[in-house]
Amino acid sequence: MQNYKTIAQTGAFEKDIKKSRFIAHIAQTFSEDEAKQFISKIQKQESGATHNCTAFIVLENVEIERMSDDGEPSGTAGSPILNVLQQNDLKNVTAVVTRYFGGIKLGAGGLIRAYSSTTSDAIKEIGLVENRLQQGYELTIPYHLYDKFENYAKNEQIILENKTFSTDVTCNVYLDLAKHQEIIQDITNQFQNQIVFNEIEQTYKQVSI
Repeated sequence: MQNYKTIAQTGAFEKDIKKSRFIAHIAQTFSEDEAKQFISKIQKQESGATHNCTAFIVLENVEIERMSDDGEPSGTAGSPILNVLQQNDLKNVTAVVTRYFGGIKLGAGGLIRAYSSTTSDAIKEIGLVENRLQQGYELTIPYHLYDKFENYAKNEQIILENKTFSTDVTCNVYLDLAKHQEIIQDITNQFQNQIVFNEIEQTYKQVSI
């Protein structure tokens, strides 16, 4: 699986449009089952709403996309929500846009704009991250070099995890798969081959964008 963009965290955004209240609920979901569970949760939470319209894009063995107008005229709710997710190139994300009808009909064009803009505004409000596939390493660093290496890591935006201080310092780092070998070579050169690398697991890490 390649790197992909998704929502930074579970969140919600609310706006009023011609007396109707629209609430976009968005979450990271990593399977169709997770997407359906999130949708069910919001449907129960907003059980008094006129509509709970949905769309999701998840990556399992293949990319799966689903949407629902939940009683709104066909193509005026689920499709606009899904289009916003697609336009932002988001994966593993589910959106539920709740509408509490305020008495004024919006028409097909008005509904499309309302569901689109509520979803888009929610994404801007919550923010995005990129999930990057990274190679993990356990590092063994001579104690006298640790301060220098810590400064190097800070400058290179490398996060040091699971630090243990003994005769030497051990820690874990995760490096973007596309450039991990280049970074290792740079560390090897700058620290005269005194830092030992042991390869551990590959995993996805979230990076703010």
